Order: sequence, then structure tokens, then C-alpha cells
Amino acid sequence: MPSELILVLVLLFGTYVALITPTLRRLCRPCKVDEFTPQWLERFSAHSYDPMEQLLNPEDFAFLSRQPGFDFALYRKLRRDRLRIFRQYLNRMIGDFNRLHAVARMLTAHSPEDQSEMFTRLIWLKVRFSLAVLRAESRYLCCFIGARSLSVRELILQLDELSGQVTAMSTMQSA
Repeated sequence: MPSELILVLVLLFGTYVALITPTLRRLCRPCKVDEFTPQWLERFSAHSYDPMEQLLNPEDFAFLSRQPGFDFALYRKLRRDRLRIFRQYLNRMIGDFNRLHAVARMLTAHSPEDQSEMFTRLIWLKVRFSLAVLRAESRYLCCFIGARSLSVRELILQLDELSGQVTAMSTMQSA
């Protein structure tokens, strides 16, 4: 393998790591107890993230480009704005997942029954969610340079799964 190719691969990998480091930090950020309240838990719905799926839908951009008087500057602005909104949604989703995960760990730790199976499920859910976020982050970067579209259904489903588990656990403990 030529040394130039190795250098390019190392630079690309280093750039990727530098770009996803803020996301990794958000994924690993611990939650403070005051970040979640019973009211927040009651109001929380993973479905509030459903609009994320349509933000970067290529059909919207194709429709726009077919319109009379199409302006590429407007296309770029719309895409840039939607990417910014998508990033805000993703950051909020990571924070909500971390809050739900912390609540689930707390409820599991304070349960009178053996919850080792639940702890294992929570660990795997965190791993799966983190990997899905990293995949979404990679796709986001590709979308940012215009290479592809982006789907977040997997993230929303995992967030909904955790929310359902937390709701079930809190219901069982309050009964």
C-alpha cells in the first residue's frame, strides 16, 4: 500500500473522529437528578421525534428543484436550515435518551426484586442506541456534503422502547 494512501486514510479517520467527538461526549454525559421530573416523564413521547424523518427527505428537495423559477441558493439554504434543525433534534434526542436511561437505572437499582436481567437489557439498549447514533452521525456527515439522505427510524424506535420500559417500571414501583 503506498504511503500516500495510508496518509489519506489516517487523515480521513482522524477527521471523522474529530467530527463525531462532540456526539460521543453527549452520549457519555451523565445526567443530573434535577434533569428529570415525574412531569417530564409523563409528557415525554418518542413520537415527538417523528418529524426528524422528513427533514432530509430527498423527495422534498427533488420537488423544489422541479419548480418554475428554481433557485439553487434557496435549495442550499433550505438544506442547510434542515441540517441545522436535524442536529438540534439529534442533540435533544441524545439528552432525552440519557435522562430515560438514568431514570431506568435508578428505578432498577431501587427495586426490591432482582433486576440483573433489566440491567443487562439497559446496557445493551445503551450500546445499540449509541451505535445507531454513530451511524446517524456518519450519514449526517454524508448528507452534509450532499452524498445521501438520512433515516432515523431506528433511533426513534429505541428511544420508544426505553420510554416504554421506564413507564412500565415506574408504574410497577408506584403500585
